[in-house]
Amino acid sequence: MDFILPIILIISSFAVFFGYVDPNYKGPANQSTTSYQQDGVVFLKSELAQYDSVLNSSTQIVSQRDALVAKKNTISDADEARLETLLPSNIDNIRLIIEISDIAQARNLKAENISVGNMTQSTSNTIGQNSSLYGTLSLTFTVTATYNDFLNLLQDLENNLRLLDVTNISFHSTDSGFYDFTVTFNTYWLK
Repeated sequence: MDFILPIILIISSFAVFFGYVDPNYKGPANQSTTSYQQDGVVFLKSELAQYDSVLNSSTQIVSQRDALVAKKNTISDADEARLETLLPSNIDNIRLIIEISDIAQARNLKAENISVGNMTQSTSNTIGQNSSLYGTLSLTFTVTATYNDFLNLLQDLENNLRLLDVTNISFHSTDSGFYDFTVTFNTYWLK
């Protein structure tokens, strides 16, 4: 008789554990993500871990953003304008043509037959979607000058803030000692 009460208590504790505690701890087989009242502790812990992971990721992203904003704020307005000239966020054909004409005029030369080529998204010959971060614009102009004046013009183009890659130079000689130089270059912009 002394053993019957402890055996009943042990059997009832197993029944309570396997009948109520364990199923409620694990939860039902199909866990819902909208109502958490019927979900088990295991599922809720995994959901909490996922939310903590997302929270940590968003905290890191916010701190990186704040660091980048602080870095950007240290750039002066003059330097930011120079960076925009170096690699603009869009291409302004008219302003580019005026800029080239002004550089040539500074050397008492006249840029003629200025033509703007096709805007391409990058310099590579890719098929399909291109993930390049920059676009390319081709521009061609002709100038009549002596060889030394033309070299000085090229040096002025090189020292200009705008990023230019000269891709082609051709010339024709004249009887007067001047040459007709045709220059083709690429300039770039950020997408």
